[in-house]
Amino acid sequence: MITALLAILLLLAPTPTEVTVVQFATKGKASLSVGPKGKADVERIGTVTKVVVQLDGLQFPQGAKGGMNSYVVWAVSPEGSFDNLGELDQSGAKGTLEATTRFDRFAILVTLEPHYMVDRPSSNISFKNDRARELTSVPLTVEIGAYDYPVLQENAVGVPSLVMQARAAMAIANAAEAQRRAELEFRNAKVAMDTLEELFRRGSPPDVISPAAHSAIRRAQLATVAARQSVR
Repeated sequence: MITALLAILLLLAPTPTEVTVVQFATKGKASLSVGPKGKADVERIGTVTKVVVQLDGLQFPQGAKGGMNSYVVWAVSPEGSFDNLGELDQSGAKGTLEATTRFDRFAILVTLEPHYMVDRPSSNISFKNDRARELTSVPLTVEIGAYDYPVLQENAVGVPSLVMQARAAMAIANAAEAQRRAELEFRNAKVAMDTLEELFRRGSPPDVISPAAHSAIRRAQLATVAARQSVR
């Protein structure tokens, strides 16, 4: 393996952080400032809300914090629920995301994460939305960072981001003792990860690596969640 990656999943005391929840109109578009050089265009369409996020001034995730491989955008409801809207598509210092959420009132939070399928935000906040001038905005304190991911990695040069994310997801599943607590899910994740590593070793093209990596990340996350639930 080109990269040796070890991770320990720690259950931490959550960190309170304040976000700004915005009530969006049932018709029309709204634009929010997100960080000093970013914005989110929001439009309610039927029963869902379309969100287009554009950010500038980004570092690459691993350069911003070791072990982090992805910028994830969250919608935060007034009740403190988190909706993972997806990963920013980053090109240089710019990042974009187009997604939908079921929320009609929410704040926007951007965090650094080990992989894009995490189910709760880490404490590594990169950006939050500002108040909206023409819409009702209220502050809300939410708890983030219940799970943190200290990662030790060596020589990630030449390893695609999705492969790094899959390795991180699998390491987190291992740290959550999924092999013992969620045997079936872990076994499926291990098969998917072994397939990805074999494709990577063979020098397979990106259009082959990408779906294999997505599968490995998804299955490893399922194993992690199942392992957590088994001890509740």
